[in-house]
Amino acid sequence: MGITLQTNQREQAGSDVYNRYEYQVHWIVCQIISKLNSNPDCIVFCEYHDDMAELSDPSKDIFEYYQVKTKDDGSVWTVVDLSQKIKRKDGTYKHSFLGFIFYNFMQFGLECAHCSFVSNAPMDVEIRTWQACIEDDLILKLEQPELYQKIKTRISEEYGDTKPDNFDEIFERFIQNTSISTDSLQLQTYEAQTRDNFFTYLKDQKMPINTAHLIFEQIITDVRHKSKQTINPPISKKSLILKKGIRISDISTLLKSKAVRDDVYYAFRAYLNTAGLLDSKIDKIVAGK
Repeated sequence: MGITLQTNQREQAGSDVYNRYEYQVHWIVCQIISKLNSNPDCIVFCEYHDDMAELSDPSKDIFEYYQVKTKDDGSVWTVVDLSQKIKRKDGTYKHSFLGFIFYNFMQFGLECAHCSFVSNAPMDVEIRTWQACIEDDLILKLEQPELYQKIKTRISEEYGDTKPDNFDEIFERFIQNTSISTDSLQLQTYEAQTRDNFFTYLKDQKMPINTAHLIFEQIITDVRHKSKQTINPPISKKSLILKKGIRISDISTLLKSKAVRDDVYYAFRAYLNTAGLLDSKIDKIVAGK
């Protein structure tokens, strides 16, 4: 049993604002839709150590973690914003967004392969520079030493006396395996965009529209339900999947089972022809079916 399955979750209150919580839910649904093509074997976990976790290969205990945050004031994210500790209502502080990502690499070691921070808001030039280096497989410490040191100092000061002995080693993994990006999903239109993504995926599948809508709503309901499920580690992977996980393969199988084959329609039309009905009447019946 890996470290990840034995570790209690940190504070996971979710968004206090309904619209922001629903944005997160719909973002996860969009990820599920994208995985139907790119990796149908993977499993996503809702509100597990982060807003979303993912097992690309279910046979291994190697996770990727995602933070999903929104802004509605038109401002950009900066290194200072992302590394600013967050004050709780009781006056204490919790880790910054980057501090939480660093925690994943520190706590889970090699079981944490990659972390992502995703937002509807844009990133400033320093963050874009950091990410450009990562995308081109360049070493930030060598390419942008001042920026590298700025981020390292911020994280080091945040952890202070709780900084682990192998801080430098963890930081190297953190800085080279953290993605920060602006998502196309908008805070004002996320519901319509998510629905469009789903029906675009189904465009080549013959499925009754009512059935497609029901499946879409069920996926959203499942994400909401799994997000609110609580667990008590240590936990088996089987139980974790049951409580917090969504298998992409299960959704793919469901969609295929609901798609109607052409030969079924041809057989139905041939049967209606034996009843001596007008073609216009048969067309309406087949369309209704």
